[in-house]
Amino acid sequence: MRLIFFTYLLLSSAIYADYFNHPDSKKIIQELVEIHGFKKSYVEEVFKNATKQQKIIDSISKPAEFTWTWERYKKLFIEDKRIKNGKKFIKQNIDTLRRAEKEFGVPKEIIVSILGVETRYGKIMGSYRVIDSLTTLGLDYPRRSAFFKDELIKFFLLTRENNLDIYSIKGSYAGAMGYGQFISSSYRAYAVDFDGDDDIDLFNSVDDAIGSIANYLKVHGWKKNGKIVTKSSPNNVREVYKPHDSLSKFIPLSFNEGGEENYFIGDDNFVAITKYNRSHFYAMAIYYLAEEFKK
Repeated sequence: MRLIFFTYLLLSSAIYADYFNHPDSKKIIQELVEIHGFKKSYVEEVFKNATKQQKIIDSISKPAEFTWTWERYKKLFIEDKRIKNGKKFIKQNIDTLRRAEKEFGVPKEIIVSILGVETRYGKIMGSYRVIDSLTTLGLDYPRRSAFFKDELIKFFLLTRENNLDIYSIKGSYAGAMGYGQFISSSYRAYAVDFDGDDDIDLFNSVDDAIGSIANYLKVHGWKKNGKIVTKSSPNNVREVYKPHDSLSKFIPLSFNEGGEENYFIGDDNFVAITKYNRSHFYAMAIYYLAEEFKK
């Protein structure tokens, strides 16, 4: 019996040694060929080359940052080296940042904070092949398979539209790419050519990365000269925002630092940052890091 079971395991892994033979891949291949006009031989070859990465499933199932306290999160991102390198990045790219401020209304400090938190200003863009990330999550992560299948299709489109090598692009375990860690759908929808070379390149062009982050925030509700957070206290939201007709878009926040609870209200621009990453810790870290750049 044990021998039969072992033989079954060997045959199963042989059958699904690549994603071409995965039972759920046929429908995706069909859509890419019949709807989006890819050559069948090319798509099949890509799926044969894609590899399941169990580490990706493990990472997305239990993301470490979801268990962190605010103090740990803040300590990681608001630290001397990141602040120092951010100020250096601003100095080196000041003309582009000022142009982005003027065109999109997003302060340079916010743009650079996102770059600093996401990839340490382009130094750490991810080590997973995006094709492996998206096939693994789209075909072997049922909880969010529909989302990642859609991202996988958009990744094929993205690589064709921008003449990118589908095999060599690397990113995060969730398939985020480039300086600002855009997923495929965001890359296609919000990335811009900001260096004027008729190419949108978030892997090598700092200018495109700066413009694309600013554009993303603007599209998602960033208001020029608007607030991000306001210092508050428990239950005084209506006092702080009395002039507003509706409070539905404002977020009451509390962060424990040194055993003391600090209260804030997230305004329109805080909400815009959460469209980039829904974590309130993330948005607050962006705000704090930007404040450091202003000093």
